[in-house]
Amino acid sequence: MNSLDHLGGTEPNLAPDSPKFMGASRRHLVIVDQSPLRRECLKLALAYQPRRWRITDVAEAGDLVQRIRRGETFDVILMGASTCAHIDLSDLNVLCTTAPEIPILVTADCDDPESARAILRSGARGFLPTSLGLKVLMGALERIRTGGTYVPLAITEPNGARRGERSQHPPWRELTRRQRDVLALISEGKSNKLIADALTMTESTVKAHVKQIIKRLHVANRTQAALLATRSSWQGARH
Repeated sequence: MNSLDHLGGTEPNLAPDSPKFMGASRRHLVIVDQSPLRRECLKLALAYQPRRWRITDVAEAGDLVQRIRRGETFDVILMGASTCAHIDLSDLNVLCTTAPEIPILVTADCDDPESARAILRSGARGFLPTSLGLKVLMGALERIRTGGTYVPLAITEPNGARRGERSQHPPWRELTRRQRDVLALISEGKSNKLIADALTMTESTVKAHVKQIIKRLHVANRTQAALLATRSSWQGARH
Protein backbone atom coordinates (compact mmCIF):
# COMPACT_ATOMS: atom_id res chain seq x y z
CA MET A 1 0.00 0.00 0.00
CA ASN A 2 1.29 3.44 -0.90
CA SER A 3 2.47 5.42 2.15
CA LEU A 4 0.14 8.26 1.19
CA ASP A 5 -2.77 5.94 1.91
CA HIS A 6 -1.88 6.18 5.60
CA LEU A 7 -1.84 9.96 5.71
CA GLY A 8 -4.66 12.09 7.04
CA GLY A 9 -7.73 11.48 9.11
CA THR A 10 -7.75 11.23 12.89
CA GLU A 11 -7.13 8.52 15.43
CA PRO A 12 -9.51 5.53 15.19
CA ASN A 13 -11.61 6.61 18.20
CA LEU A 14 -12.09 10.03 16.61
CA ALA A 15 -13.20 8.77 13.21
CA PRO A 16 -15.62 11.07 11.36
CA ASP A 17 -18.25 8.33 11.27
CA SER A 18 -18.09 7.53 15.00
CA PRO A 19 -21.40 8.07 16.83
CA LYS A 20 -19.93 10.84 18.96
CA PHE A 21 -19.33 13.03 15.92
CA MET A 22 -22.18 12.03 13.63
CA GLY A 23 -23.64 15.16 12.09
CA ALA A 24 -20.79 17.38 13.26
CA SER A 25 -19.39 19.97 10.92
CA ARG A 26 -16.02 18.70 9.72
CA ARG A 27 -13.79 21.35 8.20
CA HIS A 28 -10.98 19.75 6.19
CA LEU A 29 -7.48 20.90 7.12
CA VAL A 30 -4.29 19.67 5.49
CA ILE A 31 -0.99 20.04 7.35
CA VAL A 32 2.19 20.31 5.26
CA ASP A 33 5.31 19.86 7.37
CA GLN A 34 8.47 17.79 6.98
CA SER A 35 8.53 17.04 10.71
CA PRO A 36 6.45 13.94 11.63
CA LEU A 37 6.52 15.04 15.28
CA ARG A 38 5.04 18.48 14.57
CA ARG A 39 2.37 16.93 12.34
CA GLU A 40 1.37 14.34 14.94
CA CYS A 41 1.30 16.89 17.78
CA LEU A 42 -0.90 19.24 15.78
CA LYS A 43 -3.27 16.45 14.77
CA LEU A 44 -3.61 15.32 18.38
CA ALA A 45 -4.13 18.85 19.70
CA LEU A 46 -6.70 19.79 17.04
CA ALA A 47 -8.65 16.55 17.53
CA TYR A 48 -9.74 17.65 21.00
CA GLN A 49 -10.83 21.19 20.12
CA PRO A 50 -14.51 22.21 20.15
CA ARG A 51 -14.32 23.20 16.48
CA ARG A 52 -13.74 19.82 14.88
CA TRP A 53 -11.40 19.52 11.93
CA ARG A 54 -10.93 16.57 9.64
CA ILE A 55 -7.13 16.35 9.38
CA THR A 56 -4.90 15.23 6.53
CA ASP A 57 -1.14 15.54 6.77
CA VAL A 58 1.68 15.32 4.23
CA ALA A 59 5.42 15.82 4.45
CA GLU A 60 5.97 17.59 1.14
CA ALA A 61 4.08 20.21 -0.85
CA GLY A 62 4.44 17.97 -3.90
CA ASP A 63 2.39 15.26 -2.18
CA LEU A 64 -0.40 17.77 -1.57
CA VAL A 65 -0.30 18.99 -5.17
CA GLN A 66 -0.85 15.40 -6.34
CA ARG A 67 -3.80 14.98 -4.01
CA ILE A 68 -5.40 18.23 -5.21
CA ARG A 69 -4.92 17.22 -8.84
CA ARG A 70 -6.66 13.93 -8.04
CA GLY A 71 -9.67 15.91 -6.91
CA GLU A 72 -9.27 16.05 -3.12
CA THR A 73 -10.61 19.24 -1.55
CA PHE A 74 -9.48 21.12 1.55
CA ASP A 75 -10.72 24.17 3.44
CA VAL A 76 -7.34 25.38 4.72
CA ILE A 77 -3.68 24.51 4.20
CA LEU A 78 -1.48 24.78 7.30
CA MET A 79 2.17 24.89 6.28
CA GLY A 80 4.70 24.45 9.08
CA ALA A 81 8.46 24.52 9.62
CA SER A 82 10.89 25.17 12.46
CA THR A 83 11.68 28.75 11.34
CA CYS A 84 10.66 31.21 8.63
CA ALA A 85 13.91 30.44 6.81
CA HIS A 86 12.81 26.81 6.42
CA ILE A 87 9.59 27.72 4.59
CA ASP A 88 10.23 27.06 0.90
CA LEU A 89 8.70 30.00 -0.97
CA SER A 90 8.72 28.03 -4.21
CA ASP A 91 6.53 25.37 -2.55
CA LEU A 92 4.23 28.12 -1.36
CA ASN A 93 3.99 29.55 -4.87
CA VAL A 94 3.23 26.12 -6.35
CA LEU A 95 0.39 25.56 -3.87
CA CYS A 96 -1.04 29.03 -4.53
CA THR A 97 -0.92 28.37 -8.28
CA THR A 98 -2.36 24.86 -8.04
CA ALA A 99 -5.22 25.76 -5.70
CA PRO A 100 -5.64 29.53 -5.42
CA GLU A 101 -9.03 29.04 -3.76
CA ILE A 102 -7.53 27.26 -0.72
CA PRO A 103 -6.17 29.73 1.86
CA ILE A 104 -2.76 29.02 3.38
CA LEU A 105 -1.70 29.70 6.96
CA VAL A 106 2.02 29.38 7.70
CA THR A 107 3.29 28.64 11.20
CA ALA A 108 6.96 28.82 12.19
CA ASP A 109 9.30 30.45 14.65
CA CYS A 110 9.48 34.12 13.63
CA ASP A 111 13.26 34.46 13.71
CA ASP A 112 13.15 37.19 11.06
CA PRO A 113 10.09 39.45 10.57
CA GLU A 114 11.17 40.29 7.02
CA SER A 115 11.15 36.58 6.14
CA ALA A 116 7.64 36.35 7.54
CA ARG A 117 6.60 39.30 5.40
CA ALA A 118 8.12 37.56 2.37
CA ILE A 119 5.96 34.52 3.16
CA LEU A 120 2.87 36.72 3.11
CA ARG A 121 3.93 38.38 -0.14
CA SER A 122 4.34 34.92 -1.69
CA GLY A 123 0.66 34.14 -1.23
CA ALA A 124 0.07 32.95 2.33
CA ARG A 125 -3.15 34.34 3.80
CA GLY A 126 -1.65 34.45 7.27
CA PHE A 127 1.40 33.84 9.42
CA LEU A 128 1.32 32.44 12.97
CA PRO A 129 4.51 32.53 15.11
CA THR A 130 4.99 29.29 17.06
CA SER A 131 5.40 31.38 20.21
CA LEU A 132 1.60 31.73 20.27
CA GLY A 133 -0.79 29.17 21.70
CA LEU A 134 -3.33 26.68 20.42
CA LYS A 135 -6.32 28.97 21.03
CA VAL A 136 -4.77 31.61 18.80
CA LEU A 137 -4.12 28.96 16.13
CA MET A 138 -7.78 27.89 16.25
CA GLY A 139 -8.92 31.48 15.84
CA ALA A 140 -6.48 32.09 12.99
CA LEU A 141 -7.59 28.93 11.15
CA GLU A 142 -11.23 29.93 11.38
CA ARG A 143 -10.48 33.47 10.27
CA ILE A 144 -8.48 32.21 7.28
CA ARG A 145 -11.18 29.68 6.39
CA THR A 146 -13.88 32.35 6.26
CA GLY A 147 -11.91 34.65 3.95
CA GLY A 148 -9.95 36.75 6.43
CA THR A 149 -6.23 37.19 7.02
CA TYR A 150 -4.02 36.76 10.06
CA VAL A 151 -0.96 39.00 10.46
CA PRO A 152 0.58 39.39 13.95
CA LEU A 153 1.53 42.80 15.26
CA ALA A 154 5.15 41.68 15.53
CA ILE A 155 5.27 41.60 11.73
CA THR A 156 3.35 44.79 11.05
CA GLU A 157 5.17 46.94 13.62
CA PRO A 158 7.83 49.03 11.85
CA ASN A 159 10.64 48.80 14.39
CA GLY A 160 11.73 47.69 17.83
CA ALA A 161 11.52 51.19 19.27
CA ARG A 162 7.79 51.32 18.76
CA ARG A 163 7.41 47.96 20.50
CA GLY A 164 9.43 49.29 23.42
CA GLU A 165 7.15 52.30 23.64
CA ARG A 166 4.12 50.04 23.79
CA SER A 167 5.66 47.95 26.57
CA GLN A 168 6.15 51.08 28.69
CA HIS A 169 2.52 52.09 28.17
CA PRO A 170 0.43 48.89 28.02
CA PRO A 171 -2.42 49.61 25.57
CA TRP A 172 -5.01 47.66 27.54
CA ARG A 173 -4.75 50.23 30.34
CA GLU A 174 -7.06 52.29 28.12
CA LEU A 175 -9.78 49.64 28.39
CA THR A 176 -12.60 49.57 30.92
CA ARG A 177 -13.00 46.53 33.15
CA ARG A 178 -15.89 45.30 31.00
CA GLN A 179 -13.87 45.73 27.82
CA ARG A 180 -11.07 43.69 29.37
CA ASP A 181 -13.57 40.93 30.12
CA VAL A 182 -14.69 41.00 26.48
CA LEU A 183 -11.08 40.96 25.27
CA ALA A 184 -10.31 37.93 27.46
CA LEU A 185 -13.12 36.01 25.76
CA ILE A 186 -12.08 37.24 22.31
CA SER A 187 -8.63 35.78 23.01
CA GLU A 188 -10.32 32.42 23.63
CA GLY A 189 -11.81 32.55 20.14
CA LYS A 190 -15.41 33.04 21.30
CA SER A 191 -17.99 34.58 18.98
CA ASN A 192 -19.96 37.71 19.86
CA LYS A 193 -22.96 35.55 20.73
CA LEU A 194 -20.99 33.38 23.16
CA ILE A 195 -19.39 36.47 24.71
CA ALA A 196 -22.83 38.01 25.15
CA ASP A 197 -24.11 34.85 26.86
CA ALA A 198 -21.06 34.62 29.14
CA LEU A 199 -21.19 38.25 30.23
CA THR A 200 -24.99 38.60 30.25
CA MET A 201 -25.22 41.36 27.67
CA THR A 202 -26.69 41.79 24.20
CA GLU A 203 -24.74 41.07 21.03
CA SER A 204 -25.04 44.72 20.01
CA THR A 205 -23.36 45.72 23.27
CA VAL A 206 -20.58 43.21 22.62
CA LYS A 207 -20.10 44.63 19.12
CA ALA A 208 -19.83 48.13 20.59
CA HIS A 209 -17.23 46.93 23.08
CA VAL A 210 -15.26 45.16 20.34
CA LYS A 211 -15.25 48.32 18.25
CA GLN A 212 -13.89 50.33 21.18
CA ILE A 213 -11.30 47.64 22.01
CA ILE A 214 -9.94 47.70 18.46
CA LYS A 215 -9.85 51.50 18.51
CA ARG A 216 -8.19 51.81 21.92
CA LEU A 217 -5.61 49.09 21.29
CA HIS A 218 -4.74 50.66 17.92
CA VAL A 219 -5.10 47.36 16.06
CA ALA A 220 -6.74 46.50 12.75
CA ASN A 221 -9.15 43.78 13.88
CA ARG A 222 -10.25 41.53 16.75
CA THR A 223 -7.65 38.89 15.85
CA GLN A 224 -4.83 41.35 16.45
CA ALA A 225 -6.54 42.40 19.68
CA ALA A 226 -6.57 38.74 20.74
CA LEU A 227 -2.86 38.53 19.95
CA LEU A 228 -2.16 41.34 22.42
CA ALA A 229 -4.17 39.47 25.04
CA THR A 230 -1.93 36.39 24.69
CA ARG A 231 1.14 38.29 25.82
CA SER A 232 2.26 37.45 29.35
CA SER A 233 1.85 40.95 30.81
CA TRP A 234 -1.84 40.92 29.95
CA GLN A 235 -2.66 38.41 32.67
CA GLY A 236 -1.60 40.75 35.42
CA ALA A 237 -3.38 43.72 33.85
CA ARG A 238 -6.91 42.29 33.67
CA HIS A 239 -7.94 43.16 37.21
